[in-house]
Amino acid sequence: MRRAVVVRGKVNDPSHIELDEPLSEIRGAVEVIVRAVDEPTAGSPQAVLQAMRALPKLNPGDVDELERMIEAGKRPAHAEGLFDAENA
Repeated sequence: MRRAVVVRGKVNDPSHIELDEPLSEIRGAVEVIVRAVDEPTAGSPQAVLQAMRALPKLNPGDVDELERMIEAGKRPAHAEGLFDAENA
């Protein structure tokens, strides 16, 4: 059975298409069918997938570093406030 892959991209000039993601699953001769695609509506499944594909690639330590920075930036909570009985 032949395999088909759908990849989006942009036409740069009459003979070049820049793909949004690399095409590594198919080699050799291919048939290309091109059709215009409207930009996805905000909140649509297509828009969510597009946003997820645009996320930066993270290294394993990036999340740990972000969590360390969040912890370092936390300030202690204060129980007293403007409406406490002592301040009235």
